Amino acid sequence: MRFQYHPEAAKELTSSIEYYEKKSLGLGADFLDEIEDTIAQALAHPDSGFLLTKQDRRLLLDRFPYEIIYEVSGNMITINAVKHLRRKPGYWKSRK
Repeated sequence: MRFQYHPEAAKELTSSIEYYEKKSLGLGADFLDEIEDTIAQALAHPDSGFLLTKQDRRLLLDRFPYEIIYEVSGNMITINAVKHLRRKPGYWKSRK
């Protein structure tokens, strides 16, 4: 199984890492580590995420108030959003 980021999700990831790194040196790296751990979970168990729509699933991060929104197609997982939990629900749905 492989994965890719939707371009907008990649931007969200980058801006979130930068935000946390500005708050505290090393916190951005901690955030990225947790993102990578969550993606590894999705790769190992693609159907483990909570089903949001017919194709989209979500996995919550443990330490940070974020969730990964992803879809599975064959042996590819596409990360459609790296979403802060306070962000408007469903804003990412047009990313298809």
